[in-house]
Amino acid sequence: MLPRLWPNRNIPNARQVEFGRLSYERGRTMFETRGESAVMPRIGGCGGNVPSVAPKCKLMMGVIGAILGASLQGCTAGKQPSQEETNLANAAKDVTIPLEAGRKQNPLPETDEIVSQGQEVFLGSCAQCHGADGRGDTTVGRNTAPPAMDLTSSHVQHWSEAELFWIVQNGVRLPGMPAWQSSISENDTWKLARFIHNLPRFDAASASTAVTSQAQVANSAQNKYALKVPNGLAFSEFMGYEGWPVIAISHNGDKLAAILGNPVMIDAYKAGIPENGKPFPDGAKMVKVHWNGKADTGEPGAPTVPGTQHDVDLMVKDSKRFADSGGWGYGAFEYDAASNTFTPATLKDKPPQGNDAKCGFACHTAVRSKDYVFTNYEHR
Repeated sequence: MLPRLWPNRNIPNARQVEFGRLSYERGRTMFETRGESAVMPRIGGCGGNVPSVAPKCKLMMGVIGAILGASLQGCTAGKQPSQEETNLANAAKDVTIPLEAGRKQNPLPETDEIVSQGQEVFLGSCAQCHGADGRGDTTVGRNTAPPAMDLTSSHVQHWSEAELFWIVQNGVRLPGMPAWQSSISENDTWKLARFIHNLPRFDAASASTAVTSQAQVANSAQNKYALKVPNGLAFSEFMGYEGWPVIAISHNGDKLAAILGNPVMIDAYKAGIPENGKPFPDGAKMVKVHWNGKADTGEPGAPTVPGTQHDVDLMVKDSKRFADSGGWGYGAFEYDAASNTFTPATLKDKPPQGNDAKCGFACHTAVRSKDYVFTNYEHR
């Protein structure tokens, strides 16, 4: 395990962690050399013109370089990661967490009700990778690179609730931990952090038994996040879309659909895009969930309502990544109700899906003047 670069525990009188003889104390970075000390502003720990600091900075940068080098050369998704790679990924979380994160306090009371509410958030958003008991023993969790962390482990449990809050909200790129700030509110994130800290006191067997039905739902839904259109979009890029706001609904033939948008997309609509002539910003995402329509004869007028799910269509704005398709990337995943599984759409599906992210581009050129987006955000 690599030495820790950043402190991760609250200490009453000082926040200290040593890397060689490097220590952080009371919001300052102090380098101790030959019995002398040089105090510097805490901006990454490297700066100023103090000669004794340079070796320490080089050492720190060397470790960070090792992490990046491993990610580029050896930490691929095509093979099981080594222990060294897993250690590097775990260290990346430590390096990423800013000192300021540990200064916050969980504003919620320490009650069993808060822990229970945090468990509900966990089952809905985290169990697909980490499992109902938090140990990472799921299909997706075992097959990510590195595997999903065991949240009952000492490495995770030594983080403060404030640091767990920061990780959940912001994510960590190298280990593949997504940012949940667009899907989980701050209040629910604090509940989640409290639950994670209480995981070790839950017996794994009893915890799994207590949430069997919920865990089955979470684990059945988890498989979709391991899917990817060859050379195209990955389902995991839209993780948490189930909780996104509804932009609009549509009814076309025998299909009903709900069009959802992430916060970036919703904010763009509220700012007047695309009617004001401006394009949607990078990071805007849309998801269109299709259902087979059915008549509900039990309701007055026998309205057409959603039946079994048919597919999910995805759109994401990234002007550099998808420069040759209007700045948008597209993806489609078919759903089979009998097996409760998703599969990437193919050229035989409607719309046809090739091995890239351009499946919807030809169709969407009809609304090029609206930045390739059909759906309007109507008054509500």
